[in-house]
Amino acid sequence: MKKNNLLKVLTISFLIFVVLSWIIPAGMYANGTFSSSETAPIGLLDLASMPISTFTNFCGYGILILIIGGFYGVLEATGVFKSMVSKLSHSFDKKKKTFMVMTIIVFALLSSLTGSSYVLLILVPLFAAVLLELGYDKISSFTATIGSILVGSMASTYGFNVNGYINYYMGINDMNNQIVTKIILLVLLTLLLIFFVLRHTKKVEAKAKTVEKKEPVKVVETKTTKPEKKKTKGATKTSSTKKKTTARKTTTRKTNSKRKTANFAKADDVKVIPNKKEKSVWPFVIVFTLMIIFLLVACYNWRYSINVSLFEEMYESITTFTIQDYPIFNNLIGTFNPLGYWAVNEVCMVLLIITFLIGWVYSVKLNDIVDAFGQGAKKALKPAFYVVMANLFMTVLLSNPDTGSMYFTISNYILEMTEDFNVFTAGIVSFIGGFFFNDMPYLISSLSSAFTTKITDSTLYPLIGLVMQSFHGLAMLLLPSSAILLGGLAYFDVSYKEWFKYIWKYLVQILVVALIVCVIVVLFI
Repeated sequence: MKKNNLLKVLTISFLIFVVLSWIIPAGMYANGTFSSSETAPIGLLDLASMPISTFTNFCGYGILILIIGGFYGVLEATGVFKSMVSKLSHSFDKKKKTFMVMTIIVFALLSSLTGSSYVLLILVPLFAAVLLELGYDKISSFTATIGSILVGSMASTYGFNVNGYINYYMGINDMNNQIVTKIILLVLLTLLLIFFVLRHTKKVEAKAKTVEKKEPVKVVETKTTKPEKKKTKGATKTSSTKKKTTARKTTTRKTNSKRKTANFAKADDVKVIPNKKEKSVWPFVIVFTLMIIFLLVACYNWRYSINVSLFEEMYESITTFTIQDYPIFNNLIGTFNPLGYWAVNEVCMVLLIITFLIGWVYSVKLNDIVDAFGQGAKKALKPAFYVVMANLFMTVLLSNPDTGSMYFTISNYILEMTEDFNVFTAGIVSFIGGFFFNDMPYLISSLSSAFTTKITDSTLYPLIGLVMQSFHGLAMLLLPSSAILLGGLAYFDVSYKEWFKYIWKYLVQILVVALIVCVIVVLFI
C-alpha cells in the first residue's frame, strides 16, 4: 500500500466536510419537525481538537483491535496458530474454492443474524491467514472476510445493532417483519459476492499463467575450451566451440514462508516458544469456539429482539444472592452488565482473559506472554488508528447536538422532494447518512421521527427500515467514514484506490438488487 494512502483519503474527506460546514446551514429535527438555523462552521482550532475528541470518545474500538493483535501474537508464540493454519490450508489445498465460499457464507450469515461486527473481527486473522496460505491475494481475502461482514450488515435479518434499533425507533414490535424479503436480499447479495470474488481469483490465476507462458526464451552462449597442450609438431589448435542452450525463466508460486500475511495474523517479531513436541490444536479450537459463541450471545439483546428475559433473570439472581444479608457474588464478581447488554468493553475484557488462558494452557511463561502480546498489538496499531479515526465525522455531529447538523438540512431537502414515501429519496438520504453516521443506531435515531411524522401509514415502517439498512450498508462498503472498512484496508495493506477499482462493479450490482427488492415490496404493500 502506498504510504499514508488511507490517511490522505480520510484527510481529504474531512476537509470537504469542513468546507461544507461553512456553506450548508445546520438544521435539526424536533418531534419530527425540521427547523433550520445558521451554518455551524468548523474552525481552525476545531481541526486540531476534533481528532483528539474522536480518540477520547471512540478509543474503545481501537483498544479492541490492539487486544485482537495481542491475542494473535500470543497464539503465534505458542506455535498453535501456525499449526492450525497449516492444518486447515493442507485440508483445503485441493478445495480452495470451497474454503473461500465457506468463509464468505460464515461471515455474511453471522453478521446478518447477530449484528456483532466487532466480535466477528476476532475471526478475521485466522480465516485471512488460511486464505493467504492457500494462495489467494490480499484483496480477495479482505473481501471474503471484512467485505462479507459489511454485506451481512447490509442484508441484516435479526442483527440487533441494525434491526433491533430500527424496530425500537420505528415502533415495530415484530422482528419477523419483512423477514422473507431480508433473507432473499441476504442470499442474493451473498451469491453475487461469491461469484464476484471467484471471478476475480480466476482472472488473477489466468493472468499469472499467461505471464509464465510469455516469459522470453534467453539464449546463453557458453564456451568450452579444451585444456592447452604443449605445442609439438603436428599439434592441432585448441578449438573453441559455442553451445547454444536455452533457458526459460519460470515463474513459481511463492512459498508459504515468503507469502505476506495480514498485519496481526502473524507478528514477525514474536518469539515462538520452542516445544519438544508439537502440541495439539484442540485446546485452542475448543476455547476459541466457546469464546466466540459466548461473546455473540452476550452482545445480542435477547430481551428487545425476541422477548427472552432469561439472562436478565440470571443476572438478578446472581446480584441479589446474599449470605446473612451480604451480597457475596455481587461484591466478588464486581460491576457487570447482564448478558445481552455487553459491548466493546466487555469483549475486550473476555478476549484479554482468554489470551492469558491460552498462553497458560500451552505452557508459555508469563514474561513471554506479555512480550508476544506487545509485539502482536504493535502490529495492530495502524488498523486500530483507522478504526478510531473513521469516527471523526460522527464526532463533529455529536459534539454540538443543540445546534443541529448540515446533514439534517440535506436530508430534509431531499425528503421534501416527494409528498409520500419514496424508495429513491429515502435511499439517497440513508446513503448520505453513512458519511456522517457510520453506526446504524445513530442514523435511525436521528431520522426516525422525520420518517414517522411524514409517513403516518405504519405498514410502511418495516420497508423504511429495509431501505435504510440497505443503503447505509452500501455506504459502509465504500465511504471512508466506515470504521470497519478503513481498519480492514489498513490490516490487509490494501489502498483505498485499489479497493474502489476492485469493488465498484459489485457495488453497482447490489445497488440495482437493493432497489429492485425494495420497489417490489412497495408494489405488494
